[in-house]
Amino acid sequence: MHVVSSTVEGQFVLKGKFGFVLSEKPGVPDLYVQGETLCLALSGDRVLAKVTSTSSTRPEGIIVRVVSRARTTVVGVYQKVREVHLVVPEDGSDNIRILNMRGLTPRAGELAVVKITEWPTLDCWAGGELIEVLGERGSDPDVDLKAILRKFELSDEFPPAVQEEAESFGTDVPEEAWRGRETFFHIPVFTIDGADAKDFDDAVSLEAGPEGGWRLGVHIADVAHYVTDGRLLDDEAHQRGTSVYLVNKVVPMLPFPLSDGLCSLRPDVVRLTLSCLMDMDRHGNVTGHRIVESAIRSSKRFTYEEVESILRGTGTGGAAPAVVETVKKMGGVARLLRANRFRRGSLDFDFPEPYIVIDEDGRPVDVRRRERLESHRLIEEFMLLANETVATDMRRFPFLYRVHERPDQFKMGKLEEMLKAAGVPVPPGFHEGRSSALQRVLESVKKQPIEPMIHMMVLRSLKQAVYSPANAGHFGLASACYTHFTSPIRRYPDLIVHRIVKENLNGRLSAERQADWKKSLPGTAVWTSQRERVAVDAEREYADLKKVQVMQKHLGESFDGVISSVTAFGFFVQLDRIFVEGLVHVSNIRDDYYIYDEVRALLKGRRTGRVLHMGQRVRVKLAAANVLKKQLDFELEQTPSHQPPRPTPHRTPRHHRR
Repeated sequence: MHVVSSTVEGQFVLKGKFGFVLSEKPGVPDLYVQGETLCLALSGDRVLAKVTSTSSTRPEGIIVRVVSRARTTVVGVYQKVREVHLVVPEDGSDNIRILNMRGLTPRAGELAVVKITEWPTLDCWAGGELIEVLGERGSDPDVDLKAILRKFELSDEFPPAVQEEAESFGTDVPEEAWRGRETFFHIPVFTIDGADAKDFDDAVSLEAGPEGGWRLGVHIADVAHYVTDGRLLDDEAHQRGTSVYLVNKVVPMLPFPLSDGLCSLRPDVVRLTLSCLMDMDRHGNVTGHRIVESAIRSSKRFTYEEVESILRGTGTGGAAPAVVETVKKMGGVARLLRANRFRRGSLDFDFPEPYIVIDEDGRPVDVRRRERLESHRLIEEFMLLANETVATDMRRFPFLYRVHERPDQFKMGKLEEMLKAAGVPVPPGFHEGRSSALQRVLESVKKQPIEPMIHMMVLRSLKQAVYSPANAGHFGLASACYTHFTSPIRRYPDLIVHRIVKENLNGRLSAERQADWKKSLPGTAVWTSQRERVAVDAEREYADLKKVQVMQKHLGESFDGVISSVTAFGFFVQLDRIFVEGLVHVSNIRDDYYIYDEVRALLKGRRTGRVLHMGQRVRVKLAAANVLKKQLDFELEQTPSHQPPRPTPHRTPRHHRR
C-alpha cells in the first residue's frame, strides 16, 4: 500500500514535456510532473516537489525548489536568434542563453558547452558562459565522445596527485603483503570475462565437499587494501561512484595502475583478495560459509567463449585437464543454483544485448546481437550467491544493501492490460506484484516470437534497484538480503562493503565505528545510486547515438523486423539484420487511416481492417536517422490490403482462474 506524502524529494528525470521525481522512500511512488515548473530543474537535479493530486494511483505534483544540481555544464547546438546567442540542449530541455562568449566563435549547428551562471526561473531561461566549442556532431568520433563526457560531467583523466598515489603502490604484490592471509595457490583459481575486458576483479574456484557436495570460492580483488578512507584515491572514487562504459571507451573509477594493474586478477601473478567460501550440498543448498582475507594466483584468464566450448564439450580453452574438469563441474553447480533461484520466484530477463562494432577509425559500422551464453550464466549465478551470502553474514552490522522494491500497483495494472491485449495469460497474484507471478508470465512466452517484447514490457514496469543502508530485500531476485560485493574496481558501493567486511574480520567494527557507519551510509547510498543512474544514462545515450550513425548509411533501404510495441502515434519495430529499433509513425503508414485500440494495444485500418500488433512481422523502409534526437524513423512498406485478423488471445487456463 502506498504512503501518501505531501512532498517528495528525489532525482528529477525529464522526459520531454513531462518528468518524474524519483522517490527514494519505500512505499512512496514516483511523482509525475508537468507544466511550467518543469523549467526550474535540469534532468538529474535533486528536487523537492509538492504533491498536488492523489486522485489516481500515480500522484502528480509540481517542483518547489532544486535541492542540489546534478551538473553545472550543458551541451547543446549553438544558435543565434535575433542577436541572442543560445545553446539548444538535445534532450528537449529549455534553451540556455550565452551571456559571455569568452572570445569563442562557434558556427551555427556546432556543439558547444556552456557553464551555467544563472539558473532558470519561471520567467527566464538559464544563462551562462561559453567554455568550449566541440564541432559538428558526427564530424569526428572524438566530438561525439567529448559531447557525452561534457554533458554528464565525466572526466576521462585523473588529477596528477591521484595518478601519483595510484602509481605509488608499484606493480607487484610483495610477499609480506599476504602473510597472515589464507592463500589459494594450491587449487585452480581462474577468471572468466569478456574477450575485450581489461580489469578482472572476480575469480572462482571449486573443490569437492563431503557427501557429494562442493566448496565454491568467489575471490574478489581487495581494492580496499589500497584505496583507504582519507586517501585522494578514495575521494576521487567516491566522486565518480562507478566506471562508465561508452561503447569503445571506459571512464574508470580508479586509475589504470590499480584498475588494470595491481587490483586486476591477472594470471600467474599474486593478487590480494577477499574470498567468500560457500559449502554446498549436492542439491546446491548453502550449508555453511566463510569470508576471509586471502591471496590468489590465477591459473587462467578465460573468455566466455572458451568456457562455453568446455561446457559444450567442443574445446578446452587451452586449459590444463584439471581446470577443464573443474569448469565442467562448475556448469552443473551453476545450473542447480539457477534452478533453486527460479523456484523461489527470481526473475530472469534472457534477451540479447546490442554490441556496436567500431572500425579502426573509431566509427560505428554495425550493431549486432550479443547472446547470453551458458558461461555468462555460470559467472552470474556464482556472483549472485556470493553477494547474497555476504549480505546475510553482515545483517547484524550497519551495512550497504542493494534493494529492489516491489512494483507499484499502478504499473502492474497497466502491464496486466498490455499482457492481456497481447494474449498472454495473467496468473493469480500478478496485480499484487508477486515475483512468482511475473516469473510465470516470462515462462509462458519462452521461445515465442513475442518473448523479447514481453520481457521488455515487464522490465519497464519494475522499479529500479538502488543502494540503501536498510535491508528491504531484492524483488527481482526474490532475495531477502542482497548486496554488491563482487566489483570493487568499478563500483564504489562494493568498495564500501569490502571496508565494513574487513573491519569486522579484523575486530575493528567497534560500537563507535558502527555509529560512524550508521551516520555515513545513508548519504553514500543516495550518492552512489545517483552516480549509477548518471552512468546508465550516459551509456544508453551514447549507444543510441552510435546506432543512429550506423543506420545513416542505410537511408532508403528496406528491412524485415518485428513490432515491439504499439502506441497511439504508431509502432516501434525491432529489425532482424541490424539490432536496432525505430518508430513507424502513423503518418508513415500510407495504405489507410489507422485507429488505436488501447484495450487490445493494436492499430486497425478504418477501411481495410488491417491490424498491426505487437509480435507481428513487418517490412519497413528507413526514412530518417536523426542524430540530434537519436531516433530512427521508418515507413511501413506497402503490402496487400487484405490481412487475416489477429488471432484470438489465449484463454486463461482453468487452474489460473478464481
